[in-house]
Amino acid sequence: MKKLDPKQILSSIWKMLKDFPVVLIMILFFIGFSVLYPDRFLSPMNLSSMMRQFVTLMLFAIGPSMVMTMGSLDLTYVGIWMLGGALVWFLTPVLGLAAILVVPLLGVVTGFLVGVIQAKAKIPSFILTLSIMFTYWGLTALISGGSPRSVQIFGFITAKLIPGIPTAFLWTIPILVAAIYLIKSTRFGTYLYSLGSNEEGAHLAGINVLKYKILAFTVSGLFTGIGSMILFQHMGGSVAVEMNLNTMNWPLVAIILGGTPLMGGSGGPQRTILGALTLTLLVRGLNVAMLKPEAIQLLVGLMLIASILVGSRSANKGGVEVS
Repeated sequence: MKKLDPKQILSSIWKMLKDFPVVLIMILFFIGFSVLYPDRFLSPMNLSSMMRQFVTLMLFAIGPSMVMTMGSLDLTYVGIWMLGGALVWFLTPVLGLAAILVVPLLGVVTGFLVGVIQAKAKIPSFILTLSIMFTYWGLTALISGGSPRSVQIFGFITAKLIPGIPTAFLWTIPILVAAIYLIKSTRFGTYLYSLGSNEEGAHLAGINVLKYKILAFTVSGLFTGIGSMILFQHMGGSVAVEMNLNTMNWPLVAIILGGTPLMGGSGGPQRTILGALTLTLLVRGLNVAMLKPEAIQLLVGLMLIASILVGSRSANKGGVEVS
C-alpha cells in the first residue's frame, strides 16, 4: 500500500485553493458564522432556508453560466420566470396542468430569438437581454393586471418527498448534471469555451460561430425555462409583478464568484455551484447576524466587484471582450 505523503497532500490542497479561491472563502464563511452564531446559523430552520436559497440561485444561474463561458451575458432569466408565471396563470383555465409547459417553451423561443438577433445584428448581449427582461416585466404586469396572481394546482411539482429537503433541490440535481455534461463532455461545450477564449481563432479553426452562439442562447433559454417552471411552484405558485433587483443580481454574483469570468473561456455551471454555496452562506450568515438589508446589499455588491476584478485580471491576458 502506497504511503501518503503529507507534502503532496498539502501541495494538492494548495493547488485546489489557488485554482478555486472561492472554496477558501466558503470555508471561512461557514466556520466564521458557525462560531459566532452557532444556535441560529446551524439551526434546522436556517439550514432549510440556505437550501431553498441555493436552489433558487442555481436554477436561475445554470443557463446564463453556460452563455457566459463564451463571453456573453444572458439576463432574460428573470423575465422568463415572471412572464412564464403570468402565462401559466392566464392559460391554466384553458389548458389545465399542461399550462406549466408554456414556461420552458417561452425559454426556448426567447433564447433562440436572442441568439439570432445577437449573432446577426451584433447587438451587445447585455443590452439585448436586459431590454427583453424589462419587456417581459411589462408584459407580466399587463397580463396579470398589475396584481400578484396565484395558481394552486401545481403543488405536485414540489410535493415533499424527503423530510427536510426541498423537492426543488432534488429537481435541481439532474438539471445541473445535464448542464455540466453538456459543457464539459460535448462538442457544444468545447466550442463555447473556444468562442470565449478567442472568437476569431475559433472561426479560423472552422467553428460555425453564428450557429453556436444561437445554440448557446437557445440552450440557456431551455434550462432557464425548466428551472423557472420549478421555481414557479418553489416560490409559492404565485406570479411576481414587481422587479426585485436581488433576483436579477444574485445569480450573476454566484456565476462570477464561482469562477466564470465575464470575458468567457472558462468556468460554467460546475463552478457556479461553488459561487451559489458561498453567496448563500454569506447572505444567510448576515441575516442571522441581524444586519440591515442595506448592509447586506453593500457587502454582496463589494463581493461582486472583487470577483469581477479577479476574473478580469486573469482573462485580460487573453484579450477577450464581452459581446
